[in-house]
Amino acid sequence: MWTLVPLGNPGPDYQDTRHNLGRLLLQRWMADRGLAPAPAKRFPSGTLYPLADGLQALVPTTYMNLSGQACAQAAASGLYPRRMILLHDDKDLPLGTGRFRLDGSAGGHNGLSSVFEHLGTQELARLRLGIGPFERPLADFVLGHWTDPEWDRIDALDAPFARFLDLLAGTEDLGALANRVNPAAFWADPGLESQTSR
Repeated sequence: MWTLVPLGNPGPDYQDTRHNLGRLLLQRWMADRGLAPAPAKRFPSGTLYPLADGLQALVPTTYMNLSGQACAQAAASGLYPRRMILLHDDKDLPLGTGRFRLDGSAGGHNGLSSVFEHLGTQELARLRLGIGPFERPLADFVLGHWTDPEWDRIDALDAPFARFLDLLAGTEDLGALANRVNPAAFWADPGLESQTSR
């Protein structure tokens, strides 16, 4: 069972902000499949939901910079951190692209920093979802709402994001998964990726 952890800020005011891209894509994926699961378990700082095909979601209920609290509480209850896949925005990648990593630094991302601090490791898999090119002040940019042209790019992300989850659900080899999903063609044209990987 892989546990998706979509980082973001809670509440409707933040739902359509750039900082919540991982959470938004997961919500859209669930809506496309008619998934509205009841909570499987509640923690003081997050809620665990069953999804499908060996996937579940741990959704923090705190603000972004406290995301690690839910991860630590889930780990204390028996969820293995190495089975967590963090979904988060990344200012250094262009909007419409993604990058899967097995470890690495937080890169200034407060949500990642909180998770690393509470779990005591940076060796956590994460799907970086581009929101760039970013503008300063950075706080205003990541908490800003999507523009109409940006929504077009998000619509184009639905298919490769779904393909990523399909591949994740069917693998135990995250290194091989990274090799499949990190080429630019995977995000630009999912059909092209499936053809070139044969």
